[in-house]
Amino acid sequence: MRVLIGIVGHSPILDSYPLGPLLMQDLQNRDWGTMIVDIENMTWSPIHVTQRLQDQQTSYDRTVLIGSSAGCLRPGNVVAYRWLGGEMSTLKLQERVYEGVTGVVSLDNTLVIGDYFKVWSSEVFTVEIDLPVDTFGEIVMAENIGLESEANLREILGFDPDMARKRIADLACCAAQHGATGMEKILDKSVNDLVDSELFTKYEFKQYLNYVN
Repeated sequence: MRVLIGIVGHSPILDSYPLGPLLMQDLQNRDWGTMIVDIENMTWSPIHVTQRLQDQQTSYDRTVLIGSSAGCLRPGNVVAYRWLGGEMSTLKLQERVYEGVTGVVSLDNTLVIGDYFKVWSSEVFTVEIDLPVDTFGEIVMAENIGLESEANLREILGFDPDMARKRIADLACCAAQHGATGMEKILDKSVNDLVDSELFTKYEFKQYLNYVN
């Protein structure tokens, strides 16, 4: 059994960031037994991720992608999904490819584009955390003014980033080792469950406002 774990949006510089270096270390230090587990920093555009997987000779039995959810309903909440894929319209796929070409790092786009080019294994799971868009910046500011303690970060962010990181690592390990059969709480996710591409949603709304005005 060979498994790929990719952290989409990994930051190597902030220990307190849930997708930061401590998450990478936690995963690398786990006991994987006889499994071969490749843990990758996927802080690249989905196009780069896809091309890299196309170029390498390694094939995987299972893939686990970790990253932030497209929306943030409950800051710090972590959920595991089984990716079912599905057909996406050409226009919506092109929108996501465009975002990828422009360098946007997105878990959903990575899933969709990798699916289209058939780089994923037969089993694909995601572990997603609801992160407010200003999470990274808030942690940087807290560290700069000496407020990086766990208690301060919990108050500033509205969730405990250390607990969230541990939850991410535990779910990712469970998915990598056991797949859906070993997970009590796992949801299905397909292209029909994805929110619209953010850049194009904003662009189309702006164009609409220009038109009506």
